[in-house]
Amino acid sequence: MRSDHGKRVFLPAVLASLWICPSIVAAAGADNGAANSGALDEIVVTATRREERLQDVPISVTAFSQEKLDSEGLKNIDDLSRLSPGLTFQRNGFSSSGNYNDEGSDINIRGIDSTAGTSTTGVYVDDTPIQTRHLNFGSVSPFPQLFDLDRVEVLRGPQGTQFGAGAEGGVVRFIAPEPSMHAQSAYLRGDLAQAKDGAPSYEGGAAFGAPIISDLLAFRVSASYRRDGGWVDRVGYTLVPNGLNGGATPTPVYNGNTIEKDANWQETVTFRAAVKWKPNDAVEVTPSIFYQRLKINDTAAYWIVLSDPASTAYRNGNRAADISNDPFTISSIKVKWDAGFADFFSNTSYLAREMTSNSDYTQYLRATWQSFGELANTFPQSANDHGYALFHDTQRNFYEELRLSSKDPSSRYIWSGGLFYSHLRENVPEQIIDPTLNAEVIAFTGGTPVCTTTQPCPGGLIANTQLYQVIDKQTAVFGELTFKFTDELKITGGLRYSKLDFAGSVNSYGPFIGNTIVAQAAGSEKPLTPKVLVSWQPEHDNLVYASASKGFRPGGPNAVVGSICNGSLNPIGLTQVPGQFQSDSLWSYELGSKNAFLDHRMQINASIFYIDWSNIQQNVYLSSCGEQFTANVGHAKSQGGDIELNYKPMESLTLNATAAYVDAKLTKTACAGTLTVSNGFCVGGVAGPVPPLATKGDALLGAPWSFTAAAEYHFAPWGNATPYARVDFQYTTAQTSLLSFQNSRNGVFDATLPGLPVTRDLSLRGGARFNGLDLSLYANNLTNAHPLLFAARDIYPLPLGAPTTDTLYFGRGVRPLTVGLTATYHY
Repeated sequence: MRSDHGKRVFLPAVLASLWICPSIVAAAGADNGAANSGALDEIVVTATRREERLQDVPISVTAFSQEKLDSEGLKNIDDLSRLSPGLTFQRNGFSSSGNYNDEGSDINIRGIDSTAGTSTTGVYVDDTPIQTRHLNFGSVSPFPQLFDLDRVEVLRGPQGTQFGAGAEGGVVRFIAPEPSMHAQSAYLRGDLAQAKDGAPSYEGGAAFGAPIISDLLAFRVSASYRRDGGWVDRVGYTLVPNGLNGGATPTPVYNGNTIEKDANWQETVTFRAAVKWKPNDAVEVTPSIFYQRLKINDTAAYWIVLSDPASTAYRNGNRAADISNDPFTISSIKVKWDAGFADFFSNTSYLAREMTSNSDYTQYLRATWQSFGELANTFPQSANDHGYALFHDTQRNFYEELRLSSKDPSSRYIWSGGLFYSHLRENVPEQIIDPTLNAEVIAFTGGTPVCTTTQPCPGGLIANTQLYQVIDKQTAVFGELTFKFTDELKITGGLRYSKLDFAGSVNSYGPFIGNTIVAQAAGSEKPLTPKVLVSWQPEHDNLVYASASKGFRPGGPNAVVGSICNGSLNPIGLTQVPGQFQSDSLWSYELGSKNAFLDHRMQINASIFYIDWSNIQQNVYLSSCGEQFTANVGHAKSQGGDIELNYKPMESLTLNATAAYVDAKLTKTACAGTLTVSNGFCVGGVAGPVPPLATKGDALLGAPWSFTAAAEYHFAPWGNATPYARVDFQYTTAQTSLLSFQNSRNGVFDATLPGLPVTRDLSLRGGARFNGLDLSLYANNLTNAHPLLFAARDIYPLPLGAPTTDTLYFGRGVRPLTVGLTATYHY
């Protein structure tokens, strides 16, 4: 009811703003020339691969300069997502698609989201994509730290023509500063903070650039170190034998023993160096290298039964820390050439990544064997019990892109085109080890061993995936042409043709798998991703546009599961997992407006959209064995809108506000494999009618409403210093519609797991700026809010829909109230 009311109120309001704002501009007599001293800052972006004012780009874009990132206290992708309308970001490493690695994440733009296959959102460092496939539990996507950036651009909606496969829902671009041929520049940042009942955080970083030989050679180099203090303790516990509140299973109770306080600390090291060589007026060559290493000491997930978030008491009872170490390097060479009639651009880059992690599986393995009826409960039987998994995600990715673009923006025809090639190799081996599990199972069942002479497990090695590799090759040709009917009215057509090939290999064995798996799969696709856009810009500060564009995501090989998962495959109508999954695609339709008036003191950018998503790739969790595979699960639609207001009513005061609404739901009931829908069930499989994987009307993950509001006030100068105060507030509404994994009509569900909650975040900052130096005190999460952003457990109810004895729930929240001091310096 509330969702439908929101659409009736919000979307017409946004639509009205698209057409009313131009009239306001004209009536206000806006100055189309240079902005006056009290105007809002202009931002230049390259969202269309050309340098343009943000207000001239007919795409829904949010841009953050380094100054804006600093003023709002944004340090990482988690912070950035809170201020990006229509974007939802989750840390979900302990979910059914994760491996207890806190780096695991899920990024969602306008409801387009999947934890399976390639990412639905393109993530770029300069011109190099770094998003990964979700091959197995060990594969997670990296994100760069927000240090020494020219800007970050968040592009909403499919960007398939310019950015290709993997930009289905949108793109997030992290763009570094270029070396300057004419001037020295420097950027320094230091930060010291303390979380409530947690450990301190601190950061130091510096960047410097200068010409080496004026107009010929220049460089820029930066380095940073950041340690984010933890707030989740790893603790000991005592089991209450009969459970609490009359429960039938043992319940852990904190026994006062803290094994490691504030265990979930992490540290990030970055280094970047770039050199620009300009041998003549027409050519620039810029080689660069970017290195980042993220080390996570332990997960921020906590055991709900051991914790009290209202008292800032977060605890997990894991036997060992969930450690992750993720170094990656991007090496690239950019070439720009003014060819006279056009500009030529080349980017050659190589991504090398070696992520390793060690995840505690002690409870998970016991929950799995408990579901087979071969162990008493989820929890360890003795102090020596320790099951763990070793993961290794190796990526070796090569990219080459060539572009040619027309130069004259006043020409009737504006065009660009290019070629793209990539060769991506990713391998995610995994070993699962538990030295004591075999003896415990034998003792409990009286002779049903985990390890046998035909399936030995030396040293407790119960699963060994030596090879889980996919090689992706892509060749593409793309182009865009803009025709000006008049100086105000333009139409743009774009098209990308790609040839995609993938080859997957798996070699896995061990008693946890149940049988030796040696499998290969290969496929090829030739997608077309078109775009059509009409824009009308009657004056410099007034733009209205309408677009239709296609997004695409390639298929791939599936995660072959062992025979121990038959208990979960048969109830959904399968005897084995399909060898591969198919591509999915969507069409997005958008209407938008960008307006500036009151002498550039106010900007209103708004858009509404409708997205039709077909053949969706989604993760299917097999609850009896804790494995997963990817299936093409139905169709969905997503509709909504976003609006952004920037207003500077006086020289000393700047106001910002955004609102976004997203309603994303499945439009068809989906079955596994080749089964078909009949009366809400799936038929045609090995058994009679079975429940579907997902049901028409199931919601896709994402906050329905998200709002932000901010105000910054500059006080009268005090000597050379300008004191200021800033307040930021973010709010999202709860997701009350059932997600597929919550719906009891589906074959795999857990109705006890919550959806997204209401979130509120209030931050304050105050300080002074003088001579390039900014000193500020801040308080983040001022109210010490503690929303349960995500909850999960290892084993869903078995048989499907029945109670389960696995009552161990994990939760994930936000960093508690944090106060700190930041110093930045620019020149």
